[in-house]
Amino acid sequence: MKRIKYIILFLIVVVLVGCDYKYASFTREIRHSGFSLSSYSFKCPPVYNKEDGTGDKPRFYIGNYILTESGVLYETNLGKQYSNNMNCKKPNFSEKIDAIFDLKIVKAEDGQYYYLNGSEEVPAYSVVPQSDEDYELYNILLKESSVVRVVTVNSKGGIYYVLKNDGNIYQYNIYMENNEWLLDTTELAYSYSEFGSKIIDFNYNGSNSTTYIKTETSYYRMMVTNQEKCSKYADVACDYKLKLDEGLKGTYDKILAYNGSTLITTYGKIFNVVN
Repeated sequence: MKRIKYIILFLIVVVLVGCDYKYASFTREIRHSGFSLSSYSFKCPPVYNKEDGTGDKPRFYIGNYILTESGVLYETNLGKQYSNNMNCKKPNFSEKIDAIFDLKIVKAEDGQYYYLNGSEEVPAYSVVPQSDEDYELYNILLKESSVVRVVTVNSKGGIYYVLKNDGNIYQYNIYMENNEWLLDTTELAYSYSEFGSKIIDFNYNGSNSTTYIKTETSYYRMMVTNQEKCSKYADVACDYKLKLDEGLKGTYDKILAYNGSTLITTYGKIFNVVN
């Protein structure tokens, strides 16, 4: 009987090791790109079933939210599973989402704006009323049907980056006059022609490793160009440059979701940015 138990245990170990070995080269590439492997794993079959590759795949992974290609929103928790035995769950919100602004506001298919995070004054996922003091700001940034994601660059300076479905990122310069939000100018911030294919996701956080651009084929990340010196000397600042990440390019099809800080693979592994 003991011998049978040992044989079963051995077969289980072989299967598990075999699964990890299958993806070892991808894990190695991701780690070489400046990520550390987390001890947690990701399970969310509605978004991606790693057994057969089906699911409503992520379009954006922002903070602890995944917005799928069909516009469905999921909350995520990577540290522990929800009561549904998954690392994701649908909130009490049924509207399909067309666009998202930071971790603040979403625009739904019904044309209304909704609060993403709640506060003492307003519950999460409730409609933004026109009486909201920033309603016109949201309207300027999100009203165009071509807009899919907005990121604040400098709120005091009224600078916002806007990703549209044409694959370009535009800079909106907005100001307030007589308590009214007004659009000053728009200009092209990042053209997809610079990257060889359309931009489909991004985050901007200045000269920081969480700044990235995702195209249809590659990831460009803000990376340190003088790592050896700035990590060695206290008086040498780190210089950053937006560069093609060769490692993530080679593992592009195995990356399920990425938000600038955390990366989730199609085989359920979770990685955190180191540099």
